[in-house]
Formats: sequence, structure tokens, C-alpha cells
Amino acid sequence: MIMLDRSKLKKVLLIGALLLPAVVVTQTIYAQSKAAKQDLDPEPEFVGGKPELQRYIDANLRYPQQAKTARKEGVVYVSFTVTETGKVANAKIVRSVGMGCDEEALRLVNEMPVWTPGKEDGKVKALPVVIPVAFRLP
Repeated sequence: MIMLDRSKLKKVLLIGALLLPAVVVTQTIYAQSKAAKQDLDPEPEFVGGKPELQRYIDANLRYPQQAKTARKEGVVYVSFTVTETGKVANAKIVRSVGMGCDEEALRLVNEMPVWTPGKEDGKVKALPVVIPVAFRLP
């Protein structure tokens, strides 16, 4: 068994205490670089990007008569999956407005053209998307 005198023990503990932050920092940097690498995978995207998605919504949205009569406004959030082939699937309401707006938002999403699918770990995968559909009266 190796015996250390007090001065050597203090040096070993001091060196260990000084090295510990370097190990923690190195692990943090590694974790951040790994996360940054994963962020390079593209998310699903409406063909033409956000401006074209907004044009699609503006051109195809039919304000429900019940909501119009009640002067109801709001934003419906719809979640759905963009499949590996870019089709919209499993659309559902995440945040409701009611008075027919939810049904109209679902109709709009379910009739969307094909999206550009996203990737995860470099492979095309079915990925979730959430979009807002705003109902605003003039």
C-alpha cells in the first residue's frame, strides 16, 4: 500500500481540484457541438418557405359564418406530421378558437400541397410540425 504524507496528499488534491473544471468544460463543449451537429438537419418546409405558406393560407382560408357573425377572432394552432414523402398526416388542433374556426383550420391543413420533408440524423423522416392559422376580421 502506498502512503502519502500530508504535503503530497495536498498537492494531489489541489491538482485534482484544478483539473475538474477543465473536464466539465470539455464535456459541455462536446455536448454543445453534438447538439449543433443535429441542428444542421433541415426541418419540414412548405415549398417556397414561410411566405408561400402564408400566401396559401390567405388564398384558401374561408372564414366560418358563425365566427364572422359573432365577430370571433383568434389563432388556431394545428399540429401534423410531414411524412417521408412530404404529405400532411394526422392533423389535430393544439389550441382551439371554436365557432367553426377549428374545422376550417383542419380543412386547410389537410388540403395542403406536398411539403419538403425534414431530416433527422441525415435521413429523411416523418416529423411533427405546428402552424398557426390566424382568423382576423377586416
